[in-house]
Amino acid sequence: MSMEINASSRFANRVLRRIGQFSRLNRNVSAHVGGAQVAVPVSAGLMAELTEPWMLALLCRLMGMTTGAFVDVGVNLGQTLIKVKAIDPGRRYVGFEPNPVCVHYVEELLAANGWPDCRVVPAGLGARSGIVTLELYNGRSGDSSASIVEGFRPGETISFRKTVAILGASDLPDDLLAAPVGLVKIDVEGAEADVIDALAPVIARDRPLISMEILPCYDEGRTDRIARQARIEARFAELGYRMLRVLHEGRGGGFELAPIEAIGIHGDLSLSEYVVCPAERLAEVLAG
Repeated sequence: MSMEINASSRFANRVLRRIGQFSRLNRNVSAHVGGAQVAVPVSAGLMAELTEPWMLALLCRLMGMTTGAFVDVGVNLGQTLIKVKAIDPGRRYVGFEPNPVCVHYVEELLAANGWPDCRVVPAGLGARSGIVTLELYNGRSGDSSASIVEGFRPGETISFRKTVAILGASDLPDDLLAAPVGLVKIDVEGAEADVIDALAPVIARDRPLISMEILPCYDEGRTDRIARQARIEARFAELGYRMLRVLHEGRGGGFELAPIEAIGIHGDLSLSEYVVCPAERLAEVLAG
């Protein structure tokens, strides 16, 4: 499944970058995502990246097997939102994002496309409500590698910190995660276990499929990451879920799902994507 910016928009972007005006001119560029036309804002130099065509194919499969809301924990600049609405424009979408810069961008993305039935919560999702620090890297205000886990990326320079809000499940509006929830995506740079704890009642109620990223622990010395992995594995076992690793082709659109018993210790970023499914649906998910 292809994702690409239209030729005229690509040309305009190249020219604006060459003359140093890319970040100074707010506009919408036109793109095709899996056959759907999408308006992608360029706002204050931010632009959602149309990458990971294998994820578009994966979501297409998983959404075809589910009904109900798509819950996106870690919206960033709406990369997943674009894919979801390209596949099924009418699908109810609920997103959580603590970075106010990203929330503002996603509101512009929604306005540019007029997608229905979308709610974006300007907060992260966690085990309990509170105020935390978001650490950002690479000098980018919309940094997709930003984390609320202190010191999650040791050795990397923190560009700046933001004070952001986290909402616990008990403080969410009753209708926000109303049944049915069919599919959940989690991409939260180290805070996965807390998100799973927050969503546990919804997971137990609706048995949604889950797509998530879990970054490698790299070696046995990263006891913090290993402990978080163990929490994730234990929680899913309690909920009666099975983990499958997504084996994808990187820039291509192909992928396979391989059941695993444990996340393990590794340092391969290409092995960081997972589908987690109810044990009773394992054969169905594998068959596609």
